[in-house]
Amino acid sequence: MVDLYLLPLAIFFIFCSTIGVIGNTIMILCCAITKRLRSPCHFLISLTCLIDAFHISGQYPFIYQFFTGFTSSQSECYFMLILPIIGYTAGGPLILAMGIDRFIAVTFPTSYRYYQQSSVKYLALQLIFPTIYTSFFLVFGFLERDINEQITCANPLALKGASFQWYNYTCAFIYVAIFFVYFRVYFLLKHSQTILDSRFKSVFRSILVTVSFVLLGWATTTIANSSSYSVTDNLDTAHLIQTYAGITVNFAAASNVFVFYSINSEYREAIQKLFGRKSKKLGVAHTETSTTQDLGAHSSKRSKSLSVLSMPKFFSSSKLIPKSSRRMTLVI
Repeated sequence: MVDLYLLPLAIFFIFCSTIGVIGNTIMILCCAITKRLRSPCHFLISLTCLIDAFHISGQYPFIYQFFTGFTSSQSECYFMLILPIIGYTAGGPLILAMGIDRFIAVTFPTSYRYYQQSSVKYLALQLIFPTIYTSFFLVFGFLERDINEQITCANPLALKGASFQWYNYTCAFIYVAIFFVYFRVYFLLKHSQTILDSRFKSVFRSILVTVSFVLLGWATTTIANSSSYSVTDNLDTAHLIQTYAGITVNFAAASNVFVFYSINSEYREAIQKLFGRKSKKLGVAHTETSTTQDLGAHSSKRSKSLSVLSMPKFFSSSKLIPKSSRRMTLVI
């Protein structure tokens, strides 16, 4: 018999999960086939989209069990939702990594240019915390499995007991850090005298909008999950609260392609090209650069020389860059 309390949620997840998986796959394909979207920043964006696709794909076991009436043990649910667990545990740390990437790009442009020349090492450092954090909860969740409890398998129920509570509490700290990092980047961009290319602004705007959705979603979800065991002693009611709390997070995870398509002209063009549509060409050709900074106005003599030394010969050639308007470029 279908649970009428969960019916609206199941219908929402059918559409949201399908749209989200397709949309995030489109974002990944755009980064894979478009040369100018292969920088470390765009790699982090596509990796976040992959993680979001993992996350929302975890709703399909719930939908199947809901309409068929089947149940599984909590332990079986853990194994069925290994990829979704990776998705929702890695999501916050990856968003934080993107924020740190944008912070470095704005605050330390000379160093950031150097990091792009060693992109594999740079990305490896950025992914240390997401990898450790996700691995910790995979192991913790494995140790906390319960073979006796029968449930309708859903994302928040794949982690049980202490592992789920630790996840909620640590998520709160991570998203507070995310808020401050992105606010700082926004403040720097708002008040900086740096000459910024429209591509950099567009990419950051796109990320900022999606992060705003995620922050709102995780704020409501974390509060609901953390309070679910406090407001009721009934385990089924607590699970119901936790499951409904995922609506905002799933909506945020499914919105990436729509946000980037509407705000970012490069992703819009890449998506149109992916579907065989010809986009209107802009008057200025696309380049691999996104941020420019006037060294004469913001750097000492020493930092000027370091900036030129850290750049490839092509960028530092005096024939290509007039002395009167020499600038440093950053790849996003």
